[in-house]
Amino acid sequence: MEFKHSYSRLIMLFSLSLLLSACSSTTTSEKATSKPQPIVAPDVLTQIAQPAQYYIDKIALANKPQAISWQLLSARALISEGHPQPALDMLLSVERNPLSTQQLFEVALIKSEAYLLEKRYQDAVTILHFSSTLDTAKQNHWQRYYLLNATLAELLNNNAKAVEYRVALNDFLDAELHSTNNTRLWALVSVIPLAELQQLTLRFKTENPTLSGWYDLAATAQQYRTEPQSLINHLQVWQTTYSQHPALSGFPIELVKAMATTPYAPSRIAVLAPLTGKSAVAGKAIRDGMLSAYYQGNPADNTADSGHHNIDLRFYDTATTSADELYLQAIDDGADFVVGPLLKSNLAKVLPLVKDVPLISLNKLTEAETLAAENIYYFSLSSNDEATAAAKKMHRDGIKQPLVLAPNNSTGNRLAEEFNQQWHLLTTGTSETYKYKSRSDMQNTVTSLFSVTSSNQRIRLMQNLVGADVKAKTRSRRDIDAIYIIATPSEAMLAIPFISTTQNPYAPQVAVYASSRTHGNHLSKSQSRDLNGLIFSDMPWLLNPDRELKQQTLALWPNMSKIQQNLFAMGYDAFTLIPNLLQLRNFPNLRLAGQTGILYINDNGIIEREFSWAKYRSGKIQLEESNAE
Repeated sequence: MEFKHSYSRLIMLFSLSLLLSACSSTTTSEKATSKPQPIVAPDVLTQIAQPAQYYIDKIALANKPQAISWQLLSARALISEGHPQPALDMLLSVERNPLSTQQLFEVALIKSEAYLLEKRYQDAVTILHFSSTLDTAKQNHWQRYYLLNATLAELLNNNAKAVEYRVALNDFLDAELHSTNNTRLWALVSVIPLAELQQLTLRFKTENPTLSGWYDLAATAQQYRTEPQSLINHLQVWQTTYSQHPALSGFPIELVKAMATTPYAPSRIAVLAPLTGKSAVAGKAIRDGMLSAYYQGNPADNTADSGHHNIDLRFYDTATTSADELYLQAIDDGADFVVGPLLKSNLAKVLPLVKDVPLISLNKLTEAETLAAENIYYFSLSSNDEATAAAKKMHRDGIKQPLVLAPNNSTGNRLAEEFNQQWHLLTTGTSETYKYKSRSDMQNTVTSLFSVTSSNQRIRLMQNLVGADVKAKTRSRRDIDAIYIIATPSEAMLAIPFISTTQNPYAPQVAVYASSRTHGNHLSKSQSRDLNGLIFSDMPWLLNPDRELKQQTLALWPNMSKIQQNLFAMGYDAFTLIPNLLQLRNFPNLRLAGQTGILYINDNGIIEREFSWAKYRSGKIQLEESNAE
């Protein structure tokens, strides 16, 4: 993870500096005398340049005072090798001796580092609450102290505190390390909500102007990041207010880019989509979504509400002419922005032709096939994204051991693999997958995944051995705490009641998660009751839409299917995204609320979506609180 990378990198750079110093001292000493030297314990802050066993071997050869230093170095070496418990055991021995202030400081730091490795974050913080009683003049001690505190605050989701510690850390860093520290500092301060930033700016205005300046800078960026000229004006005010601020020596690169960026303001947009033939339903739904957004307001001027009559919006039917030919025709027609194509086969033809005119494709290819370019954006409704989002959601919810229940077909295999890969990325752990062949096989599969079959076999074995009078109840396995089910609504209605009745009644109930695939559009109340407890994702358009827009849409197209509504929402978002694309790319933390999700853009130009989550309770769907991914 990034914070670990940051922590390790800073430690490595501090260590390199100390190592160079140590090498220089050794050369001078070797020249001074050729006599055998007594074993002298180095300073406890000496660079760890040897394996832990090297320092452990020195302990037995040293006298008492020297042994303490070797023990501290051994503990640090064990930490660097990822062995926290032996390091803590070593410190127990050290603490039996009277220790200097510097040694006590070192013990506390090593303990905190060990707890950090053991993920005992609160213990690691508590052990650092010693600065009011201990003091040290060693710069290296304070570097580690503030870096540890910043890392722990970040792990405990207290970004404001992490920023505070990183600002303090700068006082103990050489100038060459300020840039590294400030990069992480900016990443942390940028994700603090605007209202909190404004409060923090006022709170520290007098007490700590440098800290207040960082909060104020992030607040300015958040408030005006989609308005380049306003951003420039307010940053000039900020520069005047904080004329000595350290951020001025290395302004965050995303602010520099944002100030130099002019949003897309196309005058002629070409849309490549199938409008006839077997894919016409999909193409027309996207067209209708774009037209709906077209008549809602001006994408280059959010204050206008009279439509986009200054934009020439043209549709090209990819079902009648090859997509690559249509793309070139659109460019010849003067298109200065292109949306589409929808089908992957057509996208593969068009991508090599893209030069200066920006494009939002309405699909994405495999990672190997994806062409990364500054003016190409990939927008899709891939179900793989929902499997990835489910793994992230379950991880945030504290799930430790999920199982996947999937149909034994290509869709089930693909989504199960996507979920499992993401789960492994998040936890390094694995999740088992159980496949069902058909609806009739569903109950057998659920019985198997809970190991109820094994329990029944054990009962029958005991009855055969002892007699038929043996009283016993089946017991399901207790090592799983969630199931990710890949199923249609009707399949889920069959599985979920059986999952509820199959579980061990004496164990915590297993949570069940699903994607929008399981979210039925017109379920009766009794059908919805069969899904009680199910937690599922879907796009805001289907769970918490702009009610006025949705009413207008369904009044025009009352028979629109769920798939058509999904594509309509995609077309709507594709159009409204256009003036914000460059800002989204410049600000990785910027999110825009769309009809298909909370939207942002990753480094490869892929438009990512954060989904809405809801749960069936008493036969009704209740939205869950927003939880950023």
